[in-house]
Amino acid sequence: MKIDISKIKKWIVLNVEWQLFKLIDHSFTSMQQRAWTYTLRLKNILTWGTVNQNFKSWTVLEVADVNTRNAVFLYNNWDLYSFMENDSSEIYELNWEDIEEVIPYLKENLDVYLMVYEWRVLWVILPNVITYKIIETVPGVKWDRARAGKKPAKVETWLEVMIPLHLWEGDEVKINTATWESV
Repeated sequence: MKIDISKIKKWIVLNVEWQLFKLIDHSFTSMQQRAWTYTLRLKNILTWGTVNQNFKSWTVLEVADVNTRNAVFLYNNWDLYSFMENDSSEIYELNWEDIEEVIPYLKENLDVYLMVYEWRVLWVILPNVITYKIIETVPGVKWDRARAGKKPAKVETWLEVMIPLHLWEGDEVKINTATWESV
């Protein structure tokens, strides 16, 4: 599918010169009596390198045909992480190198979305909020205002987060995946 550069939005996946890029940010500049120039900050989906590319205002780009599918994280076996698609029960095994940014947040039976391009999983999309069980925390100091009423804790995936003072080991905490703070 083709799209005019003036209509692009963040997080779409573009096919630029036979490579897939996720649009992270874009801006445009206009010089007097010249065509507008769009500067796109793109992240290569396969190599995770980031580049800035300039395009003229009349450029038409190709949007990659990327699908998102509902899936469940099942388990990991050393370097392989297994996901099952909800609709077809198809199993996808992903190498840790492909999804290393989301590994600390994965727990068994977590509902996720898989970003698929031509039967290849490109990325794992986490839900907006994940509930974790607290396995280790320190006692909070009631009048500690430096941390805005929060204390450090480790959750079941050994991820360290800041939680409210009233939560203890064994309690559950909801974490916002955009900010990685408790809700």
